Amino acid sequence: MSKSWSSLDTKQKDSVAAVFGALNTLDALSEAVAEGTQAERVGFRDLVAWVKGPPIDLPLDCKRALLANPFLRRDFDRLLSRTALWRCERAAAASTGQLDTREGEGFRIRLKPSRGAAGQVYLLIEFTREAPSSAPQTLVVTGPDGECSRLPLPELQDGTAQILTDEGTEIVRLLRDPKTEILLW
Repeated sequence: MSKSWSSLDTKQKDSVAAVFGALNTLDALSEAVAEGTQAERVGFRDLVAWVKGPPIDLPLDCKRALLANPFLRRDFDRLLSRTALWRCERAAAASTGQLDTREGEGFRIRLKPSRGAAGQVYLLIEFTREAPSSAPQTLVVTGPDGECSRLPLPELQDGTAQILTDEGTEIVRLLRDPKTEILLW
């Protein structure tokens, strides 16, 4: 006996949706195992350890797991949102090209070319409201395609963190991309 979707009640539809989600996850994990990746070994605990650990870039096996498993990616995005004390959403839809300034909730990030050394740029994080009581220790930039870069922050000087870095680093590339999100904690 078969039923149509419209003839199912809410409880039955929820059950079907849960089974579909479980099967979808199983398919994603099966594909990851078949490709020989370590995506099946990365769990939420590993992502929490990365967030709370030393400021290093997200390991490749974690990036693969996040791309292979949309549920893990959703949980990771929630973890980052709950960890962040300051946030800068993606730039407006009309933004095109590379950005040198990003405005967040209570802070501004500017990329300013160094006059002293070619190929280097100053990353300036300026707090636009009064300086925070607990200064941020970490800058994280996430992209829509699973990119995630993390940078430790120095002590604030007059409400500003200043870092000199190479123009070609991943963090600079992501900061200039209007599709990225910036988080500080």
